[in-house]
Amino acid sequence: MPGPGSSKAPSFSGETSELLEFLELFEDLAASCRLTDVDKCKMIVRYVNLETKRFWVTLTGYESKDFGVFKTNIIGQYPGAAKGVRYTIHDLKHVILNTAESDVSMETELVQYYRQFCPIAVWLVANSKISERERDRYFWQGLPHSA
Repeated sequence: MPGPGSSKAPSFSGETSELLEFLELFEDLAASCRLTDVDKCKMIVRYVNLETKRFWVTLTGYESKDFGVFKTNIIGQYPGAAKGVRYTIHDLKHVILNTAESDVSMETELVQYYRQFCPIAVWLVANSKISERERDRYFWQGLPHSA
């Protein structure tokens, strides 16, 4: 396993929306290193800050080294984490406003806008927060009127 803080190490900032991604990266790395449940319980707390580590080691599953139980209890401590990344219309409007205020005159700038817009818009449509028609309207709002 890579050392904490190395470029190949997973890390968790404490943000609920990042927890599932962190756990997925950790588990993929642990599987490639053939870690046991005991090893996973010992190693995962090395990739979080000290405050989070002190909290996580108190959760059920850590002492018994049952990673499945430990992971379930970690997720249970972060309301909404089980749903993964969540976006709001405000997040989408933020991307739109930032782009609308800049000059999108190059293909690379358009692609950058699309890459920022797409994950948020797709999530909002998939979770019935906006319609496909609204998504399309929002997309065009982020482009300069001359486009």
